[in-house]
Amino acid sequence: MQSIQPKNKKERLSFFVNQDISEKVNIISKQTKLTVSEIARKALQNYIEKIEKDEIEKALEEGYKVNYKYYLKTQEEWKHADKE
Repeated sequence: MQSIQPKNKKERLSFFVNQDISEKVNIISKQTKLTVSEIARKALQNYIEKIEKDEIEKALEEGYKVNYKYYLKTQEEWKHADKE
């Protein structure tokens, strides 16, 4: 029989940080009443979202650069459309 896995199955990550970061995270944990794990999850999620956003912006910028001449030509073709 197949076992049912929860949708949000969690996995353990383990890493080291320097003492300064550890102290700051512990202070923030006490101030916000969030666990260190929750702070780490939120920080990782924010970092991932930033990287993904930067990748999308870079792809859009490259697309605009590749199509620049087309946009200029289209703009020129429509330049006089509303002047009649």
